[in-house]
Amino acid sequence: MNLQTVNAVSSALGISRDRVRRAIANGHLEVMKLGNRNLIDLDTARRVLIGGMNIEALSAATGLSVTAIRRGIKEGWMPFEKPGKSYMFDLEKVKAVLEGRMEKRGDGA
Repeated sequence: MNLQTVNAVSSALGISRDRVRRAIANGHLEVMKLGNRNLIDLDTARRVLIGGMNIEALSAATGLSVTAIRRGIKEGWMPFEKPGKSYMFDLEKVKAVLEGRMEKRGDGA
């Protein structure tokens, strides 16, 4: 669990504070109150508000190095979204592309 303030979540995801606050008000994000501060799990907020994972999480989930992922972005075969300053990835889309690339190379089972 990676609890962050509204400001930290909005900055990390490259979205407005108002968007984070609306998600809280609408019940899409749970908060933990600490004094007068709302703390939100950054990973949950990323899934709810962006619908993806960052490059480090994708690397951990797929076993690809961060360098290989960045090369895939540059070469145009790695599917991604860039809602703010960060690249975001849908794990299922990435897995489908990786499987297709393996089949083309003859590495598929």
